[in-house]
Amino acid sequence: MLLVAVAARLYAAPELINRLSFVAFDLYQRAAPRESADLPIRIVDLDDASLRRIGQWPWSRAIVAKLIDRLRDDGAAIIALDIDFAEPDRTSPRLLLPLVASTEGEKARQLLEELPDPDNTLATALGTVPVVTGFILTNRDMGGQPAEKAGFAAAGGNPLSRVLTYRGAIPNLPGLEAAAAGNGFLNHVPDWDNVVRRVPLVLKLGDKVVPSLDAEVLRLANGARTYILRGAGSNADRSFGEKAGLTAIGIGKLKIPTDEAGRVWLHYAKSQPDQYVSAADVLDGKVDRARIQDHLILVGTSAEGLINDAQATPMASGVPGVEIHAQLIEQLLQRSFLVRPDWAPGAEVVFIGLVGIGLIFALRTMGALHSVMLAGTAVAAAIGLSWYAFREAQLLIDPVYPSIVLTTVCLGSSLLGYLRTEAQQREIRNAFSRYTSPRYVDELARHPEKLVLGGERRELTVVFSDIASSTALAESLDPTDLAPLMNGYFTGVGEAIFAEDGYINEFMGDGVLSFFGAPQHQADHADRAIAAALKIAAFGERYSAEQHARGIPFGHTRIGVHCGVAMVGNLGTESRLKYGALGDVLNIGSRLEGLNKWIGTRICVSEAIVKSSQRSRFRPIGNFVVMGRHEATPVFEPLDTERYTPDHIQRYQAAYEAMEAERPEAAQLFAELYRDAPDDPCVKLHQTRLSAGETGTRIVMTEK
Repeated sequence: MLLVAVAARLYAAPELINRLSFVAFDLYQRAAPRESADLPIRIVDLDDASLRRIGQWPWSRAIVAKLIDRLRDDGAAIIALDIDFAEPDRTSPRLLLPLVASTEGEKARQLLEELPDPDNTLATALGTVPVVTGFILTNRDMGGQPAEKAGFAAAGGNPLSRVLTYRGAIPNLPGLEAAAAGNGFLNHVPDWDNVVRRVPLVLKLGDKVVPSLDAEVLRLANGARTYILRGAGSNADRSFGEKAGLTAIGIGKLKIPTDEAGRVWLHYAKSQPDQYVSAADVLDGKVDRARIQDHLILVGTSAEGLINDAQATPMASGVPGVEIHAQLIEQLLQRSFLVRPDWAPGAEVVFIGLVGIGLIFALRTMGALHSVMLAGTAVAAAIGLSWYAFREAQLLIDPVYPSIVLTTVCLGSSLLGYLRTEAQQREIRNAFSRYTSPRYVDELARHPEKLVLGGERRELTVVFSDIASSTALAESLDPTDLAPLMNGYFTGVGEAIFAEDGYINEFMGDGVLSFFGAPQHQADHADRAIAAALKIAAFGERYSAEQHARGIPFGHTRIGVHCGVAMVGNLGTESRLKYGALGDVLNIGSRLEGLNKWIGTRICVSEAIVKSSQRSRFRPIGNFVVMGRHEATPVFEPLDTERYTPDHIQRYQAAYEAMEAERPEAAQLFAELYRDAPDDPCVKLHQTRLSAGETGTRIVMTEK
């Protein structure tokens, strides 16, 4: 696992892993933004207020020229235009010449030619003050070639090998670029998630290198004519891990560290509203001259919907592109260089390897808890060192991937240890489950403190099942044949009980005692018990039929179900425990099972079950006074909708109500039911009783 992580960092997926580091770097920027210096940088904003006062964009170039003149007159040092003037002014008189010449004649044409051209007016204004124009690079071959304003010199081996290349450009009008002192691209090139973290100072247009708008502003501010592109090995520049590409760009006296593609990491400061000046206020002469004089002026827009120039940054979404230019220029003038050094990936891998190997050995000797503490300390150290490097040295060291790898190593090693322990416990659990309920085994695994003598009062439902004519069966078979026969039967009964999460308390000869609601609490224990009883009865019928087909007189299954409060818990001695239940609820359940023999039914349940059940339907059988008890016990049978039709069930209910009320028609109703359904044991019971002169539903048990 550790080797895979190291290989992924170095070879398999370095770019994907670099993306993970952005999470930490963005958090650092929000937690500790750059302290903004009071540098002479101002943004002249083509804001919504300007559009309302001057008119919709694009403005006439004459208005833009007036804006340039105003800024020049107020003492602007350098003006950078975050706008691309790629098309002629739509208000230019020359655009009307073809139309006027065909309709108004030569005089009108001469008049239009004498009018001033807005583009020429703007070009004249651009020539009166240092201005940087901006063009757009594109991956489509547009045929445009921006004007070159500066030269480039390379130092070191192959510095342009990693610089991004574009096929085409959308330049300004030639006359405008010719009049400008600088000319640079406007592209920001956001990262994969459309967040601007790094801004290129240079890109390539085909084979030609071109500077950014920000680089051109800095070049003019430093009085430089040439960019020095420094690659690995130039002068004192060293490369640790990178064999080619840029390491720094020199602009006059300013040496700017970059990544291999010529990008600068932005260290954002909080947005400064006071840095903005409305373009309309400049045009109207309402701006204090001190806010413009000797300042670097960036002309751009924050107006929504005007130019699709809003960008996401680590600090916020929807940041105007012109503000990103201002942030970068201010940062570089402060010499606040945020750097991801080329030795950082190697250092991170060494850290991962050393600490990861230490964790692996620690897990074998220190145990899981201490190893987790050690891993937590290592992760905290990675985060702490990364944060310290960011705050104190402005270095970007990734804490995310080392933290993920170390956490994974710790969890993976702990998981292997847990799986080994779990395998051992599973062997013990499987062996123990052969003797008692798997549910109870799981309960003990979760709560081993329950493995002591004692008990608690708990409402539960007991299910007794027994096989009719089991004595005759035992006498007819050899014990070696009886054992597998009964084991097959008990397996089916157990599966029916376990399917409803019941607990098998014990096997009693050919009988099975199980209960629901303990050891784990089950709010629907009555419904679970009824569902299990129906499954047991269905299985018993199938199993009996299979054995009869083999010539074995296997009897049908009788079941009794009752619920009530019992004492449940571990019973026995200190050396031998058995989870079980004590209470009258077991006695009544056993007697209900025996009633089936007297009535002829398969399942008998108590009135308590009928009141507790939410999902099952029942029909009354009678109020039985069982031997050994004086009070009558209401007894019911779960309705078998597959065996009895709705009409039969409705007729039985009406006949039973008549018998309960001791109405004379009860005997006739049961006689008719018996004639239509002689195999219904409850109908047969009452038809026999009523025909013998008995009345009501109270039935005193006698030997049968």
